[in-house]
Amino acid sequence: MRGVTSEVIAEVRARASILDVVSELVVLKRSGKEHKGLCPFHNEKSPSFTVNADKGIFKCFGCNEGGDVFAFVQKTKKIEFLDSVRELAQKYGIKLVESQEERVEYDKRSGMKMLYEQASHYYQRLLQDPKEGMEAREYLKARGITEETQAKFRLGYAPHYWDGLLNYMTGACQASNQQLLEAGLIRQRQGGSGHFDLFRNRLMVPICDSDGQVIAFGGRTLGDDQVKYLNSPESIIYKKGENLFAFHLAKDAIRKNDSVIVVEGYFDAITPHQYGFENTVATLGTALTEAQARLMVRYTESKRVYLAFDTDQAGLKAMERGVETLAQVASGVGIDLRVLRVPGGKDPDECLRTKDESGNATGPEIFKQALEGAPELIDYQIEDALLGSDITTHTGRIEAARKVIPVIAAMKNTVARMEYIRQVASRLNIREDAMITDVRQERDSKRTHNESRFGRHTQNSPFATGGGKRPMASGVSDAELKLLALCLTSRDDHQKVMEVLADEDFLTPEHQKIKQALVGIGSQFNTMEELQHELMNRLAPEPELSAYITEVILTAEELKKQNLPLVVVLVDFQARIIKERIAGLIKTLAGIEKDEEKAEQKQVKIMELTRLEIVELPAAKTFGELVTLKRKIEAIDTDLSEARV
Repeated sequence: MRGVTSEVIAEVRARASILDVVSELVVLKRSGKEHKGLCPFHNEKSPSFTVNADKGIFKCFGCNEGGDVFAFVQKTKKIEFLDSVRELAQKYGIKLVESQEERVEYDKRSGMKMLYEQASHYYQRLLQDPKEGMEAREYLKARGITEETQAKFRLGYAPHYWDGLLNYMTGACQASNQQLLEAGLIRQRQGGSGHFDLFRNRLMVPICDSDGQVIAFGGRTLGDDQVKYLNSPESIIYKKGENLFAFHLAKDAIRKNDSVIVVEGYFDAITPHQYGFENTVATLGTALTEAQARLMVRYTESKRVYLAFDTDQAGLKAMERGVETLAQVASGVGIDLRVLRVPGGKDPDECLRTKDESGNATGPEIFKQALEGAPELIDYQIEDALLGSDITTHTGRIEAARKVIPVIAAMKNTVARMEYIRQVASRLNIREDAMITDVRQERDSKRTHNESRFGRHTQNSPFATGGGKRPMASGVSDAELKLLALCLTSRDDHQKVMEVLADEDFLTPEHQKIKQALVGIGSQFNTMEELQHELMNRLAPEPELSAYITEVILTAEELKKQNLPLVVVLVDFQARIIKERIAGLIKTLAGIEKDEEKAEQKQVKIMELTRLEIVELPAAKTFGELVTLKRKIEAIDTDLSEARV
């Protein structure tokens, strides 16, 4: 991040011609005010890829990719945002602004990465040495790791000497003992009388950053050491919770397969890659962190994540922690979280190496079938709870219900929650109403905790849904898009729309981030073009927003042409939100368990909501009338709060 300031980003954007940058990869032809060509992100015969040089954006109307010049460089070269800024800055002769302290730290980080690269070459060379690496090669052969896979993962061997690496690095590489100590490659002897290698007689597994640079090692003992795996200590270039093993090799496959497989150990990731499951990554000895989860989610459209942790107690705990982290990241995104259950309780490495009695490899097909049949997390958790209890006995059913209730209570969708209650109650042969009561009590006890951790709209917000964000109608998303676009049409429209949105939240997470950026900018701009550029600069580090910002800018141009009165768009926005809210409440009512005493009340509420939707909503033509209607809906929502499960 050194030298990449907001001023640098703005200067690079101003000087980097998106037309020139795109033209290096795409043959463009002028079409009116824009340029068209074949999209570099998907196969097409007719050009649907356009570049608007005036706005500094590109957009493909075939695959919906879009963004600014930074996004184009990121997507085509598969690099991070900061690297795209650096590359364009260098291309256009823009000097990065760095203090002396930043320069020193940058040089220190670069030097440490170089040390790890040199150490990796040393270990790789020894693995291939006919004499030195024999034991390590035999070990890899026994595990079925091919030479191609060894080269792909840059596997190596640390010799049985106390100072093999030390002598090599201080001699051939001219590194100092202090540099090697800070990098964590050597240790100091007790009493300070010399140094020795951290890794000795171990199979060396390089840990790389997202760009493929070695930043740490994992060493698997080849002897009788009590410590089976020894890992590099954390340093200025390596943080366990910010990296994933094999991620640099898995990125393209994650995009291609639109999913990611998460395992625990090095070989549980290496072996799947060898057998074609290249979208596999591994955690680095810690529970899955938010930073790691964001890495995975960013590269998948479907947000499908397979957790393939060991089935022992430690593995189950690790999976629970991983689920917890993914839930935080997935709030409002909708991660499709599945649990990979390998038959026989085997880990992925062991499963993939399975052979039948004739010696034929059966593991890959078994693993593929396990992926295809991987249950959603909720189904896995419920089955795990039920199978662990003897539901043929009275005490077993009570125990099973006790374990299942927190799982069902955590579900945000009311209809799904009720369906699982019915299924489980029937399976356990217990009363549904009793289970509903227990689930409600569990949700009430967790409500404050969940709101503080995952965030949700307040009860007074027109977006409150009784638990988290839910998928919105496309009409609502379209209304949000138009409101954001209005903020870029004129200063007068910008001010009025921002006043209306002051206390509102958008349902689309990406739209909400753009709105927050606009709030942060405030009125500190002179022209609408300046506002647009400042908005793009602020959100440039988040590549997942590039297509959304592009859509907002293009919609702003369309609204200028249509010249619609501001009040028309504002009323349309509120009307769509209210309609969505009514649909949500009716759906909630439909999911409430039938009760003779409350059946009439429930029907009255449904009829009242239906009347509001069919009669009052179409008749409301002003912003004030819609606000009044919204208050009526909020009153109904409040009345229903105790009836919700």
